[in-house]
Amino acid sequence: MKKAIVALLALSAGLAANAAYDLKVSLWRGESLSVILPDECPDVGASAPGISVEKGTLLPVRYNAGPKSLEYRFVADRAVYGSKEPGIHFATITAAPDAKPGTYALGHLTVTVVDHVLPPAREWKYFLDLWQHPWAVARTSGSVPFSEAHYRAMEPLWKMLAAAGQKTLTVTLVDQPWNHQCYDAYGTMIGRRKGADGKWSFDYSVFDRYVEFGRACGLGPDIACYTMCPWGYMVDYVDADGKAVRVEAKPGTPVFDDYWGDFLVDFSKHLEAKGWLKDTFIAMDERTPEDLAYIAKFVRRIAPGLKIAMAGNRKPSDFKGIVIDNYSQALRYLEGPSFGKEFLAEAAERRKEGKVTTFYVCCSPARPNTFMCSGPGEAFVCGFYSAACGLDGLLRWAYNSWGEDACRDMTYSRWTAGDVALVYPDGSPSWRFLDLKNGIQAAEKFRILKEAGGREQELAALAAKFKIKALLDGTNYQALRKAVDSTLNR
Repeated sequence: MKKAIVALLALSAGLAANAAYDLKVSLWRGESLSVILPDECPDVGASAPGISVEKGTLLPVRYNAGPKSLEYRFVADRAVYGSKEPGIHFATITAAPDAKPGTYALGHLTVTVVDHVLPPAREWKYFLDLWQHPWAVARTSGSVPFSEAHYRAMEPLWKMLAAAGQKTLTVTLVDQPWNHQCYDAYGTMIGRRKGADGKWSFDYSVFDRYVEFGRACGLGPDIACYTMCPWGYMVDYVDADGKAVRVEAKPGTPVFDDYWGDFLVDFSKHLEAKGWLKDTFIAMDERTPEDLAYIAKFVRRIAPGLKIAMAGNRKPSDFKGIVIDNYSQALRYLEGPSFGKEFLAEAAERRKEGKVTTFYVCCSPARPNTFMCSGPGEAFVCGFYSAACGLDGLLRWAYNSWGEDACRDMTYSRWTAGDVALVYPDGSPSWRFLDLKNGIQAAEKFRILKEAGGREQELAALAAKFKIKALLDGTNYQALRKAVDSTLNR
């Protein structure tokens, strides 16, 4: 019975057990590669000169099959290092930057170290932007937001994200920038008070400490500030009597101009004094061209040192006359010979101008994605695809927006299970996160080889295998992974 349950969990994760114990992997010096170990727990050596192996178990987590489904399923997803519980076992193999190239036998695991070097994550050019949620950590750790205990609870999760190459720190300028779509509401990191004389004052104490903390963990350097255009347009402040006030501030209205004008001037001065102005973006999520146009012009006029970031579903050129320094396009909109081709051509021109262009997945597309129900190889392909199509990286809306008890059940509200988080409250990564990181590293390796020259045709042939229509329709993602590995690891 126990073996049957283990086999069922393996099948649900798309990780069917292999009767053969031998496993062969290849990686660059400086790379950490996560792999599924065949069968229950094969004989794997702990280390070799320049190579370390950290093993664990993918523990089962349940999830609901869909918003209208009465069916619950289980998938082996919570990656707990050091666990020897029965189930699907995995390992993260790391080759030191100075490891000697060659082949090493570690029990039934054969590791080939390729004579290329993957630099530290902080040096990757891949632009990763997974949105963090500090308030979810406060709730699950039982700590007061932004207390010392809260920072201690966030630290291992934030450092794990930094090790995947995260380039952005998610900060909030208002309460509930996404209108409380998560289990835990986002609060503001900047206090606002409006005096009886109509003058504004601002408290940056939480903002400053959080940015310093995030950077110390390795996140950044970009600071993405959400947002001057919250969903529902509602904003908050405290009046002269200490009363909380909530008002609607639509772009183009006097309330908007009053609420944001003095703030932008003061905020810019504060950022300049901290040395952060050049790294700070006013970020927006799927806003209309009209809202974006007003806000962008408002910012450029009042605080020209600030940059603009946007996740949307149009080509950047559709936002006429607006400079968008960092733009992310929904993956599902890259399909179609006209739109996709034009967008990717714009992305190439934007890179020449020093602008960043990425793609994002969220509640869609159905595949490839990083849901609990996503098949083997999908997370890897999500991580790698930007290299194949010529974009700069990946954005995803939720690194850790957990539901009530995410370690036990990854279902939350109407979202497809897994959409809200890639890690768990106990500090464990998901297998989806580990395999996403595998794909991100492969994308960085692709870039390094491409920039080095000499293998143009081979790399172009690999990129050509990643056809967007096939990816969205559900291609053989594992076959694509094998093609990536065989091309890059020699």
